[in-house]
Amino acid sequence: MGILTRFMLSVALLVAVGSFSLGEPEKAGAESIFDDVDVGLFSIGGRGTYFDPKEGDGEWFGGAQVRVHPIRFLAVEGSVDYRRNDFGDTRVHSYPVQGSLMIYPLGLKRIAPFILGGGGWYYTTVTGPGNFDDTQQRFGGHVGGGMQVFINKHFSADASYRHIWLEKIESQNVSLDDKKFDDTGHMITVGLNFHF
Repeated sequence: MGILTRFMLSVALLVAVGSFSLGEPEKAGAESIFDDVDVGLFSIGGRGTYFDPKEGDGEWFGGAQVRVHPIRFLAVEGSVDYRRNDFGDTRVHSYPVQGSLMIYPLGLKRIAPFILGGGGWYYTTVTGPGNFDDTQQRFGGHVGGGMQVFINKHFSADASYRHIWLEKIESQNVSLDDKKFDDTGHMITVGLNFHF
């Protein structure tokens, strides 16, 4: 299943959750997807993360995110995730710490699309052939977008897509020659947030 298909399925699931949580719109006093929502200044949540690197296989891992919503059209997100990838005989463990600026062009509605951009620090441990064992500090930028569904005042769910540009991973190949692996790739997140 391709990365775009996975992202579209995530967004479709969010829209279904949002529609179900809003109930029947014809009832008096019922809310619609176009209503503004009043959420707290902060949110914290867990998330599932799918990362598909250029020279590796895509897999699901986990992480957490915290957001600050200073105004209706803007949020700042900090996140930390875990992922592991194998590049042939090289095993890589990464702990991405990302900071993202999120812009909600329509404001905070029940169903709110957003665009995002930012950067990250990637604490990376690499083991490979010939007892290769190294710790690397890598940096990279990302851009993307997504959708957030505000279920009620205290809970929201979101899905996002990011394209991530990263510094290459340094290792060795089976012949013990220096080798660099391209870890640039695509990232999908699906999260559940608590607002306060």
